[in-house]
Amino acid sequence: MIKRILLLSAYVLMSANLFAQTLSVGQYNIRYANPMDKKDGNGWEVRRQKMYDLINYEQWDLFCAQEVLHNQIMDLKANLDGYNYVGSGRDDGKTKGEYAPIFYKKSRINCLDNGVFWLSKTPDVVGSKDWDAALCRICTWAYLEDRSTKWRFWVFNLHMDHKGEVSRLESAKLVLSKIKEKCGNEPYILAGDFNANQNEAPYRFLMESGDLRDTYNAANRRMAETGSMNTFIPTKKTDERIDHVLVSPQFKVHRYGLLTYNYWSPIEGVELPSEAGADSIPTHTIQMISDHYPVNVSLELPRLRASQDWAQYGVFEKENATDKNVKVVFMGNSITWNWRRFYPEFFKNNDGYVCRGISGQVTAQMLARFRSDVINLHPKYVVILAGTNDIAMNQGYVSIDHIYENIVSMCELAKANGIKPVLCSVLPADRYSWSWEIDKERAINSIRELNDKLREYAKKKKFPYADYFSEMVDENQALKKEYQQDAVHPNKEGYLVMEKVIQKILKK
Repeated sequence: MIKRILLLSAYVLMSANLFAQTLSVGQYNIRYANPMDKKDGNGWEVRRQKMYDLINYEQWDLFCAQEVLHNQIMDLKANLDGYNYVGSGRDDGKTKGEYAPIFYKKSRINCLDNGVFWLSKTPDVVGSKDWDAALCRICTWAYLEDRSTKWRFWVFNLHMDHKGEVSRLESAKLVLSKIKEKCGNEPYILAGDFNANQNEAPYRFLMESGDLRDTYNAANRRMAETGSMNTFIPTKKTDERIDHVLVSPQFKVHRYGLLTYNYWSPIEGVELPSEAGADSIPTHTIQMISDHYPVNVSLELPRLRASQDWAQYGVFEKENATDKNVKVVFMGNSITWNWRRFYPEFFKNNDGYVCRGISGQVTAQMLARFRSDVINLHPKYVVILAGTNDIAMNQGYVSIDHIYENIVSMCELAKANGIKPVLCSVLPADRYSWSWEIDKERAINSIRELNDKLREYAKKKKFPYADYFSEMVDENQALKKEYQQDAVHPNKEGYLVMEKVIQKILKK
């Protein structure tokens, strides 16, 4: 009997772990390293160790930060336990200006894809600002996967303008449209410094959309005795929350907290007398770690059936059922998917061209879905652009030989089914912002090695070879700046170059 009870208990515990997963999320405007803060004792050099200690103590699975300058990014990366990050500076899309980074625990979470866009009428234009914004503002996004359960979700981290009321409302509309564009039925988190409280138009717009829930309101347990901004005044009490963590309806919210941490700084020149009453003499002042308090949220998401779809067969299931007279299938990852997003005219103006790119995918996943997303459509050509996510270790380490073999297998499947494969070179990249394990030298050498193998294979089999790499690489073996959305993904100008290369092959 005891043995049966123990077995039943083990089964219940395993079932609970299988069907639910808890995620701890932080939201923290850390205050940029402003030299003027030093005169009041709030300089970054004084605050930063306390901030490291706070974050390392809380051990969030992921957290969104704002107002982070590049030197602060480097400090956090060097002093936090086991975190990686994605994001870039808002001024140049690289290292200049404030970041809105997403930090995540490398042991727990795998980043499949990421990017940034600007809160403007032209969100893909670096440094752009519009409406009544005082400064250019940015939103960072990441497509993440839990390493143990394999369920996937999206995170968006924004910092709205501090002056422009119109800008804040339009930014809310833009971000919601981006969420709908990217996430489909997958769960998502929107966090950030909105510079708008819970009674103002941007917040109300997002709440009234029905697509988001405020974790403050949805939490089973809540500890929030003040608002989220303290302006470095320990005694400040406010009801306004301008730092928010909003989630899609799939999430269950266990706990919400505003963490009112502080630290003590000695008062210079104060000496305690030896006589009685010394305990009443103040020797320290209370200092704040930032001018905002961190938000702490505990979430739960049931393991949905879709999260077990490793190859993501369901992404194009409806389109596969309705697309007729398909001539060319473009098979790939986010580079192929973004082609349809950023330059949809290419597919609309070329009858029979269809996109089957899925963000974050490696070649093994593409091979698994090759029948449903390519063969069953009976195209004349399949354009295969794959391999960069394998090099970035999106699903862990894969050798160049195994990446190559997966692509060869797709070509063989295509040929066996009367489809002509068009092999594509991997695009140049000198870094993967979501995979810091891959340094510049390794990225460049891995891409070169894989491209050499693909070129030789195409030549041997007399398959067309679309050499995007040669047209888009700069003198440092990176993607040319004029073609970059980021170090890996092309912008519209880049896709125009790719169009010329591939059309030269397909129109023969």
